[in-house]
Amino acid sequence: MDVSEIQKLLKEGGAGGWLLYDFHGINPIARRVIGLGDDRIATRRWFGLIPTAGEPTWLHHAIEAHLFADLPGRRVAFVGYRELQDKLREILQGIGEVAMEYVPHGAIPYVSRVDAGTIEMVRAAGAQVVSSADLVQHFEARWTPEGLASHRRAAAGLNEVLQATFDHVTRNSGGKGSIDEYAVQRFMIEQFRSRGLFCEPPIVAVNANAGNPHYEPRARGSAPIRKGDLLLLDLWCREEAAGSIWADITWMAYLGAKVPARFRDIWEIVAGARDAAVAYLRESVALGKKLRGADVDDVARRYIQERGHGEHFLHRTGHSIGFEVHGNGCNIDGLETVDQRLLIPRTGFSIEPGIYLTEFGVRSEIDVYLDERSVEVTTAVQDEIVLLL
Repeated sequence: MDVSEIQKLLKEGGAGGWLLYDFHGINPIARRVIGLGDDRIATRRWFGLIPTAGEPTWLHHAIEAHLFADLPGRRVAFVGYRELQDKLREILQGIGEVAMEYVPHGAIPYVSRVDAGTIEMVRAAGAQVVSSADLVQHFEARWTPEGLASHRRAAAGLNEVLQATFDHVTRNSGGKGSIDEYAVQRFMIEQFRSRGLFCEPPIVAVNANAGNPHYEPRARGSAPIRKGDLLLLDLWCREEAAGSIWADITWMAYLGAKVPARFRDIWEIVAGARDAAVAYLRESVALGKKLRGADVDDVARRYIQERGHGEHFLHRTGHSIGFEVHGNGCNIDGLETVDQRLLIPRTGFSIEPGIYLTEFGVRSEIDVYLDERSVEVTTAVQDEIVLLL
């Protein structure tokens, strides 16, 4: 925890302090900021006030003082609820505004981690509560050089698993062979494990199932994969080590000798929206223009709307990527959360427009890393639907 860096940002933002809070892990952001690992169990609520100047104060239950013993600043213990209220009032005296993991009207749920009752308690103690969304992005979403390197290795692993999966589907779906979505998902999970990569179950969806953006194949009822099918694969992974950064991609394939026009036409719109968003990012960064996540979402969404499929683009254009595959930085979103935060250097995110129809769906997903001077696409870019048979 870099107290001086936090205080520098607080002075720039105007809040009197950052008031961290957690109870039973409901705010993993607060735990990560102070370095309270998963092996340190806190069963009672705690507050940590980092003021714009001076030392931090840790308000904790008396039986959990050991969890805060190594942190800089002073420690204040409480036992009962009324004592907690009184001591919270004492540490907040004269502080004015405090930033917390709260966003007005719940506009960014990735940051809205503190419950309404606790916000009421803080306000009753005399402080005004403002959002810590920009602070969170600065300390949660920026990648270290080591994190970027781990992301690139994860991206390489994704590409290996993707190609192995295409080969596996080709071998088992032609002629007399047969395979279903769930079996392909199991194959992919084993491919990740064999490479020492941590993954969550990937999306494997054909035809109408690909029209469901978050389709989950099951052991019973999954669709067979056959000649003439359109196949969507959405896969994400990271290295096992703590601090590793995720990578996340979606690719499309067709099981046949030639992609039918109805699939190709939708693919070209989706890929065009993806490329328009990346071009806008690169042009803006080259000009030194500051961008919000919502601005980039608008570019991709407008591209699809102008081609008659706006109502079929059902989700944001992209999400923050970090220690979690859906991270706590700025999302490429002007639809679901209207993310007004600025995209800042040393952060990564996905670009993944999609069109979802009754008969089939198409999505193309890449990852992007933004630094001070450039925009890097860190994953392989699909130019056309892959032919498997």
